[in-house]
Amino acid sequence: MKEKKKEKVVTEEKVEKEEITFETPSNKKGKKKLVIGIFIAVLLIGGALASYFIFCNGGKKTDPKKETKKDEDKKKSAYYITDNSIQDFDLRFLQLENTEQNKIYSPLSIKYALQMLKEGSDGDTKTQIENIIGDYKGHKYTNSNNLSLANGLFVKDSYKDSIKDTYIKTLTDKYNADVVFDSFSSTSTLNNWVGDKTLGLIKDMFNDDVLSLDYILVNALGIDMDWVNQIRSDKKYYEVNFKREKYNTSLSPYNEYDNSKFNGSKDVKSAKIAAITNKYDIVNELGRDKIAEILKTEYQKWLDEGAPGACEDFGQTGGGFLGAEKLESGQAFIDKYLDTYINELNENYKHNSSSTDFYWYTDDNVKVFAKDLKEYDGTTLEYVGIMPKTESLNTYVNNLKASDVTKLINSLKDTSLDSFKDGVVTELTGDIPMFNFDYELQLKDDLQKLGIKDVFDSSKADLSKLSTDKSTYISYASHKANIEFSNDGIKAAAVTGIGGRGGGDCGFYYFFDVPVEKIDLSFDKPYLFLIIDKSTNEVWFTGTVYEPTEYVSNY
Repeated sequence: MKEKKKEKVVTEEKVEKEEITFETPSNKKGKKKLVIGIFIAVLLIGGALASYFIFCNGGKKTDPKKETKKDEDKKKSAYYITDNSIQDFDLRFLQLENTEQNKIYSPLSIKYALQMLKEGSDGDTKTQIENIIGDYKGHKYTNSNNLSLANGLFVKDSYKDSIKDTYIKTLTDKYNADVVFDSFSSTSTLNNWVGDKTLGLIKDMFNDDVLSLDYILVNALGIDMDWVNQIRSDKKYYEVNFKREKYNTSLSPYNEYDNSKFNGSKDVKSAKIAAITNKYDIVNELGRDKIAEILKTEYQKWLDEGAPGACEDFGQTGGGFLGAEKLESGQAFIDKYLDTYINELNENYKHNSSSTDFYWYTDDNVKVFAKDLKEYDGTTLEYVGIMPKTESLNTYVNNLKASDVTKLINSLKDTSLDSFKDGVVTELTGDIPMFNFDYELQLKDDLQKLGIKDVFDSSKADLSKLSTDKSTYISYASHKANIEFSNDGIKAAAVTGIGGRGGGDCGFYYFFDVPVEKIDLSFDKPYLFLIIDKSTNEVWFTGTVYEPTEYVSNY
């Protein structure tokens, strides 16, 4: 591995450099690493046309000092970023590339790259970027073995004198960027930097095509984080049996992953979740007298059928009430055991448990599953999956707004007692697919559709704050990302069994019927996801899952 470097954290103020160490695959082995290993890089790559002269202040341009606030507001894009919360901008790339395929990208990384580009621009070029990025300011994040956010400017040695010192100072002071001068004779310097800044998740990102460029702006973002609790533990047998009530379920270690159906036919690897809550107060609902009447009748029926058989003792065995020492009448049985039945039924009421921690929401139109990652140096990220139930994902995405997502997130419930309906036993279960894929945005085309056009036009670009070369412009922009969603470290998976319990050889068993409401939280159709900062609601990553690819761990 490369020599450790001083990691830099993006912030509006100059901060001290922090020492970073990176885990290699060998020292990760055996750890129950999440779930989500993600890398994202936004590249805004500039190529200069030295023979083409651009008058940066030429043409008909409005003096910004004479513009009113009303005029400025008119110029703002419909995807203008107002703060760090969930924005329409964060979803826009899903809509611009709304094809039925797996996608992953980082709005956060794109914002940082646009910020750095804005610092080098002026005139209409800057205005177009500002109409999207506004006064957005990225938060300071502490880099560690689990989180890395880094900015870099790579400059070809022969172009070194053209990059303005003021621009370099801005990038280092405001964005903690690494500024690297290189011969561009090979991609090793770039690829080694990317490998370091993505926690080793991405290697050999650049090919030789970039070697003809004069400078490259890069933002790299990587996370490698654990869930607070695994989706399904290999050590926990989750079982719920209600005494004297007809309800039973369990999740038990069995296989590494289960197979579940996706889109009605495809088998995909998944982990099962469950949450069971009993808010049916049967004692209060039926009343003591009614319970006594039911038990007396059922016990007498049991006697009449000759059920005691060869039982020799009178007592409680194996959950059944046995009688043979003397044949008790129905009334005698009630006198002796009614209080025991009542107490056991009361114990069931307000039972609340779940196989793991998660948040959920469902209505006629959508299912939502959310789960927290561990806190790392003050940063807590949350995964949120949203699956439309009644319409296709591409239709849903086309109409989706940030306010819709915010409303769903605000509607999320945990698995505590108060989150479930009164008067029923609630059984919430679900299959959560595992997946692993990558995606590359058509970033240049997307940004142009958003209104950022001049910077890509050699006759219009004004990057006069970046370079003394007036012909410079951005010739290429790319954005690549990958995501691995798993329960890494699981050694055994689970099966689910639901049903009532049977009787014994000679015991009297009676189980009361209870109303059960079943909630299916299985993600079994195409869905979208976000990974957000819980403290700010800033979107780090978003994407779509149309086909959970066969999961293979990278570790």
